[in-house]
Amino acid sequence: MTTPLDDAALTAFLEGQETAWLAEQLMLIADEDPITRIRLTGAAGSESAVDDARAAVLSAVADHRPDEAAEDSDDDALHRVLDLLDDLADYGFEDETSDIADEAREIYLTRHGEDGSEHLARLHSLADAEDEE
Repeated sequence: MTTPLDDAALTAFLEGQETAWLAEQLMLIADEDPITRIRLTGAAGSESAVDDARAAVLSAVADHRPDEAAEDSDDDALHRVLDLLDDLADYGFEDETSDIADEAREIYLTRHGEDGSEHLARLHSLADAEDEE
């Protein structure tokens, strides 16, 4: 019987690896997952992350079906792209993130109304973050 590595053991393993190998592993993941690619591109400071994030967020809002929302937010596509916006704001794209969230909020409200969902609350928070500064 094998036991899975817990987060601490996996972190310790990764910390001991060569940078080139870690970069290769991240690129493999980024090739398979557009959200990860956008996140890494944003962390690198590339403005292209903003356009890619806008497309991903607006697509997720358009595809969102509140009645089919995943029970676990980790499995929810809309929560995942909203997490991406949080990260982009942390990487220095605060104004752009707020603009994307505002645009997404308008689409969400048009499609679903003021439904009291956690998704909409997050969009309000992200869109209005600029006003709070």
